[in-house]
Amino acid sequence: MQEKQGGMRSYPRLPVLGWSAFSGEYAAPSLGVLNTRHWRYTTSGRAAIALALRVLKIRPGDKVLVPTYHCPTMIAPVVQSGAQPVFYPITASGGVDLGWLQRAAPAGARAILATHYFGIPQPMSSVRAFCDAHGIAMIEDCAHAFFGMSEGVSVGSWGDLAIASLPKFFPAPEGGLLLSATRPLTGVDFAPRGWRDEIKAVADAIELGVEHGRFPGLNTLLAGVFGIKNWLRHHNRPSDASADSSGKSAGTAIDNRLDTCRPTVAARWIASGVRQFRIVEHRRRNYAALASRLLMVDGAHALRPELPEGVTPYVFPLYVDNPEASYQQLRSAGIPLFRWDDVWPGTPVLDGDHGLYWAQRVFQIGCHQDLSLHDIEAMATTVREMIHP
Repeated sequence: MQEKQGGMRSYPRLPVLGWSAFSGEYAAPSLGVLNTRHWRYTTSGRAAIALALRVLKIRPGDKVLVPTYHCPTMIAPVVQSGAQPVFYPITASGGVDLGWLQRAAPAGARAILATHYFGIPQPMSSVRAFCDAHGIAMIEDCAHAFFGMSEGVSVGSWGDLAIASLPKFFPAPEGGLLLSATRPLTGVDFAPRGWRDEIKAVADAIELGVEHGRFPGLNTLLAGVFGIKNWLRHHNRPSDASADSSGKSAGTAIDNRLDTCRPTVAARWIASGVRQFRIVEHRRRNYAALASRLLMVDGAHALRPELPEGVTPYVFPLYVDNPEASYQQLRSAGIPLFRWDDVWPGTPVLDGDHGLYWAQRVFQIGCHQDLSLHDIEAMATTVREMIHP
């Protein structure tokens, strides 16, 4: 944990590169998506969804079942493919509402996106049976669940195809995975990346680690180098570089130009080289610490106060009764948390659905391996102070 100007704590929002990423045992103590038979690196989890739709030959006008609880990057590839997203409700445990699908799913749906939220694997056998009975291809969304098993089977192996995200679990600047237990994926081709992309990926990963002091012995030297680089970039940048011709921020639109590009060497090297045991053990430790410290908070409760055996969490999900009273306060205090309140336009209100409630009220609090127990204690104290009944 570092401090920003004014004394505000600065926690890393995602894993950061540093010497500690390469310490300890290499192998994870549990199975995960890399136990799936076939897999290919992609530039992101979103790109992996786009490629999955392409492999499944989803055409314009085809219907794809998607959950009401989502981030826009889950739905954008469906829309950009020309397919029609059809939203289904999720249950109180975050699973696919199969009862609703049996009653109301449109005839002729071609695929379904089934998600393991927060890193906690959902039961998949009943979803698999539903898909087989109705001729629907399953895309298993493991963006939150790189490690773990569902009903005795490693995550990523239930779907016709599966997708995963690297930066959510590894200190990688980018990256995702397209996976399949049954399809070789030999027809998925990627365009090469230029040397500028490769250098930028390395620099970005190291710079973030330096910002959080993760390279003892080199932090001061590297901080000076990056300080000069950023000064030069700032003074050579046109004043209107952050806006397009319409005056909108360049980051408001989802860029799909990298969908068919090869991820950078740095992303692949980091994902294959860091110690997975540390990732699993520290995340479980941090989740348990948050659960114990946030167990008795007026106006909030943990969705899953006890982490099941063998589960490696992505975040700690906290359900907040009055979210508007504290969300921006916590963000301004530097707490690494977010929510999925930016739902896709046209997402319907469905009977029995928990998705739209979660979109507003579930705070996803960071618990990744590069947060220390001291960080977790300080974060929990701030959350307890700012959550209001």
